[in-house]
Amino acid sequence: MTNNINGIGINTKGVNSYVNPKTQGEAKSEENANNKQAQTTGAQVKPEDVLTYMAQNAVVVNPKSVTRTYDVAKYVTPEQAARIAGFIGGFEDEVAKGLLAINEELKGVNLPEAAKYELAAKMAESKN
Repeated sequence: MTNNINGIGINTKGVNSYVNPKTQGEAKSEENANNKQAQTTGAQVKPEDVLTYMAQNAVVVNPKSVTRTYDVAKYVTPEQAARIAGFIGGFEDEVAKGLLAINEELKGVNLPEAAKYELAAKMAESKN
């Protein structure tokens, strides 16, 4: 069928030519049939086996760290290397001072060493 809108012929059948032949009831019955097929029962596994498997996979084995050596001369000039070494040395000194202050302030608190180092590094970072 062709409609005449402002003198332009438009074919409204071609806009949405796909007509769904299924009705609401047929679609629901087909979905239920698909769900029943998807719910197949598998082999029963003991809960202890599942927990054992999970415990074994939760263990993280840290690989040995490979010590790499770099030729700094390839990347920076000697003046830049000396300047960077000075910055690193100053940062390490600030972290050491921060660790002393943290240990003094938090004598009775059981704080992990990694947390102490992180706090000291943040303190040294904020001073720069």
